[in-house]
Amino acid sequence: MNSSLMVVTHWNDQWGPSKNEIDSELVLENCERVLKYLSPPFLQSLELSVLLVDDMLMKEINFERRGINKTTDVLSFPLYSDSPPIPFQILGEVVISMDTCVLQAKEIGHSLIDEFYRLLVHGILHLFGYDHETNEKDATLMRKKEDECLDLVFEQ
Repeated sequence: MNSSLMVVTHWNDQWGPSKNEIDSELVLENCERVLKYLSPPFLQSLELSVLLVDDMLMKEINFERRGINKTTDVLSFPLYSDSPPIPFQILGEVVISMDTCVLQAKEIGHSLIDEFYRLLVHGILHLFGYDHETNEKDATLMRKKEDECLDLVFEQ
């Protein structure tokens, strides 16, 4: 991606930096790093929306948009297309349930920050068309890309 990136974040105050160590400025920097890595050369501008919610709102969104009446950790709603190669695009929206993020971080035994970025990167990969549910080859490719993107986030 050559020139500009816009990341629109919708932060609920309860998930702000003072409460859970999620630094919105750092999230923007890391999104830019990941998007530059994943974006094809024809893209000149890209917009991404990131929405942090609780489990109750995630359940509502999941039901309204997918017909599934339960919460989940991350949802992606893509708008991006590489055909035709339009240089200015809205990538889509990543919705993260912070309740589930906190729970999964505890269950897995790593930090909230680690789990948050794992979910964010996972959601962004879905926006670019990666899918782990189609077959094992695609799942392996998505895991590899996820690891590469997380290396970019945590190498600083």
